[in-house]
Amino acid sequence: MFTYTCKVIKGDQMLSMKQLAEICGYSRVTVSAALHGKPGVSDKVRDEILRIAEENNYTPNKMASSLKGEKSFLIGMLVRDITNPFYTQMIKVIDEVVSAAGYSLLLLNTNEDPERETKAVKTFYSYYIDGLLLAPFMHKDNSYKLLDNFITQNVPVIMLDRLSDDSKLGYVGFNNFQGAYDATKHLFDQGHENISYLAGPSISISSRERGDGYWNCLAEQNIPLDQRHIVSCGSSSEDGYKTALNLLKDKATRPSALLCFNDLVAIGVYRAAQELNLRIPEDISIIGFDNIDLTGILAPPLTSVSLNIDQVAKEAAENLLNCIENKVSPTSFQKIYEPALIKRKSVSQHKETTL
Repeated sequence: MFTYTCKVIKGDQMLSMKQLAEICGYSRVTVSAALHGKPGVSDKVRDEILRIAEENNYTPNKMASSLKGEKSFLIGMLVRDITNPFYTQMIKVIDEVVSAAGYSLLLLNTNEDPERETKAVKTFYSYYIDGLLLAPFMHKDNSYKLLDNFITQNVPVIMLDRLSDDSKLGYVGFNNFQGAYDATKHLFDQGHENISYLAGPSISISSRERGDGYWNCLAEQNIPLDQRHIVSCGSSSEDGYKTALNLLKDKATRPSALLCFNDLVAIGVYRAAQELNLRIPEDISIIGFDNIDLTGILAPPLTSVSLNIDQVAKEAAENLLNCIENKVSPTSFQKIYEPALIKRKSVSQHKETTL
């Protein structure tokens, strides 16, 4: 009958492989083989080792395993701004998908800082992750040279929310131009011609693409183009609040409608409108971008351009796992998603008023 001497591990101290082997009474080679499902271990011994490992809350050192050429079962995910609900919603879906497959999500936030982003990519590389999901902030012309290290090691990389020209990477992209065009056309169809675009950060590719869609729509409708209608704003609700306070305070120059870079900016506009005693949509119509979960509970509910966050996140995670498990090239997943305008109560028919 199998017997062993159990050593007590105090508190939350984690067992090493050597300690687990001593508790089980087998060699480290036998214990490692049992834990990793390798041949050469009887079912009886394997079951006993697994039971003892579970009883002692043994957690394998994934980094040590990866150094030996084994999978770490770690997925890296880098985001620009973890406070943005667009990313928190995406993170939740991705975490559910990879966790169900036995992987852990290692998340790093760059706070839209290129230096932090560079450091984060290096950190992921040092952790020997099995795959990387990246929502970067770096300039497009940087070409993401740091990612060459992952490509050389056959670690799949999928870009999120940013189209990469690197043919070695997987990516998801969004037709930002079309989304902004459709939103602007909806405002025009409701009688609005004095429409302003609250633009995102100047470094943002998506902000420029959305600006192009807005501009193109106005040109097609023969509305006189005025560069002053593209207002530098930012990406946070505080940015939207401060910009809208200044933009909306004067009735004589106030636009009748706003297209916002994202929903957070639109939320800031709601706050400013309330302070200025402006009614939405009677006094100012507003359209956001991203269609985050919060849009439906605003008062009134916000019309927004949907980027299908949940679907994008699920497909990106599933395809990354496919690349890892089946040695599929990440270039097999290069997809542009089409937006959809979700019409709610923040836009109304524009009626000219006389002073």
